Amino acid sequence: MMNKRILHLEFGRHFYGGAKQLEYLVTAENSEHATEHHIACPEGSDLARQLKGAKCKVHPLSYDREIDALVVQRLTTLIDDITPDLIHIHSRHGADVWGAIASRLTGVPAIYTRRTDDNESALSKLKYSQFKAVVSVSEGVKKVVSKRCPDDVLQPVIYPAIDTGEFTFSLDRDWLNKTFSVPDDHKVIANISQLTERKGQGDLILAMRNVLEASDKVTCLIFGEGPQKENYQSMIDRYDLNDHVKLCGFSDNVPRILPNIDVLVHPAYSEGLGSILLQAGATKRMVIACPCGGISEIIKHNETGIHVDVGSPDALGEQIIRALEKSERSEQFGQKLFEWVRDNFNVAEMAKAYDDLYTQVIHDEQNNKEETSSEA
Repeated sequence: MMNKRILHLEFGRHFYGGAKQLEYLVTAENSEHATEHHIACPEGSDLARQLKGAKCKVHPLSYDREIDALVVQRLTTLIDDITPDLIHIHSRHGADVWGAIASRLTGVPAIYTRRTDDNESALSKLKYSQFKAVVSVSEGVKKVVSKRCPDDVLQPVIYPAIDTGEFTFSLDRDWLNKTFSVPDDHKVIANISQLTERKGQGDLILAMRNVLEASDKVTCLIFGEGPQKENYQSMIDRYDLNDHVKLCGFSDNVPRILPNIDVLVHPAYSEGLGSILLQAGATKRMVIACPCGGISEIIKHNETGIHVDVGSPDALGEQIIRALEKSERSEQFGQKLFEWVRDNFNVAEMAKAYDDLYTQVIHDEQNNKEETSSEA
């Protein structure tokens, strides 16, 4: 088995999405593969604190968001110090651009994991050409990547993972009701995502008008922060929904929240895959979502959940009403989703896929250097 030294770049500051996947990856790899992991992340980031003491070396870097071009010098110095065989870039937040430049300057090959399905400009083709591989987290993301990525760059799909064993909280509605001021006789739907236009919370707020006409014993909890927060609160005020729709802010208590809700609603307009959908599966929650991006690779209509068309608040409301009225059906969807997530998004398979890719890229790079040397 090839011994490898990998430098991971994760410039996100919060411990979800790519940062959580990186924790899964380095933990699994260190237990099963001959790989030495180094992680470069911003000083003070959640990831730096979370992985302190783990079986990997964390290198906190001074980094002032995407505008900090000086991070290239810090990265090249770090690369020279640890001499990695490969650089794995896990986020945007500037890491894709600055990491690609550092890779080119040092001659260390790099791969990039893309997690979103939003379109990029034609300039992204130049960025992608700097990588040996661009990994998509879903077939939906790959459709976007393939439009800009050169044909000679590897373009595998490697699904994110979730450890269902981490979700150990059981039903505790008293805790949920007291924490978020939910009446004891209410059913609860929830959305857990950034408050951005593309995540579709506006449609959920509009849908709640129809839901409450069918039953006034429903509370909708919306967790997250983002630029649409004030707009969404204005909508809640305008439609007099404050007693039933609550903006709860960001929470790191998602594993405890999920077992206590009745339905997770995710009406996103675009989505690379949706880590919250994996978490819903781990807790056997029913999901109603829009089949955009990679969502349909987790939520299969009438199998592991329910689809509604993007931008359709009325249809969304109808499906929420049905889900709350038919609790046995909702439980069946939750169980099927759990089985699908457990079998298709597990940590061991993700780690093996990345290990195989690391080996392939490093091996190809070594062969290329040998061929160039012999020709000289």
